[in-house]
Amino acid sequence: MAAELNLEKSESSSTDSFTSCATAVSDNAQESIESNDHENHEIKNQQLSLLIQQASFDELGEISTAPLFTYPVLKHAQHLATSKSSPAFSQYGLLAGDVQSLREQPSEDPRIFYNVAAPASVFICGSQGSGKSHTLSCILENCLIPSEKLGCLPRPLTGIVFHYDDYASDTHVNPCEAAYLGSDPAVRVRVLCSPTNLRAIKESYAQLENVTVEALRLDQSNLNTRRMMELMAFDRAQPLYASVIQRILRDMRLSQQDKPGSFNYREFTTKLDNEPLSPDQKRGLRQRLDTLQSFMVADQIKPFMWGEKKGASKRAGTNWEPKAGELLIVDLSCPCVTAAMACALFNICLSIFLSQDHSVGRVIALDEAHRYMGDTSDCEVLTNSLLSAIRFQRHLGARIIISTQEPTISPKLLDLCSITIVHRFSSPDWLNALTKHLAGISKVSKLTNKVQDMDLNDGSEEDNFRGPRGISVSSDDPILDLFAQIVELRTGEALVFAPSAVVSLATHGSKTMPQKVAHRVLRVVMRARITADGGRSIMAA
Repeated sequence: MAAELNLEKSESSSTDSFTSCATAVSDNAQESIESNDHENHEIKNQQLSLLIQQASFDELGEISTAPLFTYPVLKHAQHLATSKSSPAFSQYGLLAGDVQSLREQPSEDPRIFYNVAAPASVFICGSQGSGKSHTLSCILENCLIPSEKLGCLPRPLTGIVFHYDDYASDTHVNPCEAAYLGSDPAVRVRVLCSPTNLRAIKESYAQLENVTVEALRLDQSNLNTRRMMELMAFDRAQPLYASVIQRILRDMRLSQQDKPGSFNYREFTTKLDNEPLSPDQKRGLRQRLDTLQSFMVADQIKPFMWGEKKGASKRAGTNWEPKAGELLIVDLSCPCVTAAMACALFNICLSIFLSQDHSVGRVIALDEAHRYMGDTSDCEVLTNSLLSAIRFQRHLGARIIISTQEPTISPKLLDLCSITIVHRFSSPDWLNALTKHLAGISKVSKLTNKVQDMDLNDGSEEDNFRGPRGISVSSDDPILDLFAQIVELRTGEALVFAPSAVVSLATHGSKTMPQKVAHRVLRVVMRARITADGGRSIMAA
């Protein structure tokens, strides 16, 4: 009996102990769950805080990077900048005026400004005499000339313009229209030309103010493995000597890893001469190298004479140091320079220009690009270099402007450009090229515009929306209607496609929001130049 009582007490004690342990475990588990819930809740709040947009900050950021904006948007951005202690538009210049506001709504401010501070790319096209070069010069003025008449430019950029006139003769060359910026004392213009046409270029530019002309001379320090490879244009079907060139350049590159130094052109040509190439191979290779050597410092291409000391060349190449307010014009107009040769040399100059110090902002312009950008391997290399510069324009601090008659020169450039400015033309083929690559030329765009108009017209239209609305496409065939509007554009007028531009403000209740252009199309008239105009047509007496 006593044993039974002791067993019952033992079982009871074990049960109580188990219950106590289970309760403790349950309490600990509950505390652990609550602790985990608390930690998860805190982590969730922290992660949500990363997703919550800072409205005014993001709004200012979007506005300040817009390539084009209007005066109401400028005042709105300045108000946001004051409340956030952040800068708004630091550098900008007047570019154009909205045609509808100028003609039909005098109460609306028509001014459209170009944002110099934000790196962007511009594509300008149109027929001869429609105003392309004028527009290019206006953008360059905004980038290089500090003038209250234009806007705000405390830190002028440095610029380079590539120009090639295929109608150049032995005695006369038409000057690049951008050289007339030298009529403003704030701009220094340097023209770099082919050594074989130096006299004619000097005579052609002698009439212009504040312009100096010098021969383009490449120093061997300007050359490197990549530029030599691009000069040979190996991107397409490789010639027989391509593998030899690549091997020599690779070996020289490897030796530079042990003994740091710049590219040595004499060493390169010496190694080539030692290669067992056939006469046909040497002929094609010599043609390439002769083009390069005609633009190099003479002392760096001739072979060493007996007893000559190997030292630095007494003559130096072109000075590429970036200077604020300076415009370089690489004018390769010359009977001895083909369009393909011009593309190859432009590509080297572009690479050198982009590799300089980034402390000064840069603007790069191609004037009358259709004259030299054709269906050649050299043109393809230049196009790829431009595409790369546009993709990395924010990191390079570069603004790229391409002016051409024909929008068909490179569809990829159209796809990447921030702004497309279309002056008057009458070619249906050009319109077809644009319709495939521009927002605003499609039936989808027409539908989008109708939806946007319905939203903007909700309530008092005058109170809810300020700024240009864009052109209206009223026909059942918007592309045909748009073509009709392009054909009837006056000289100096243009249609502007710039989806990320901010030119309007919409008010919803007490909140004012900037409106991007998106699929809308603006009809503008370019401002007058503040420098001399060298693009007037020569009329018969």
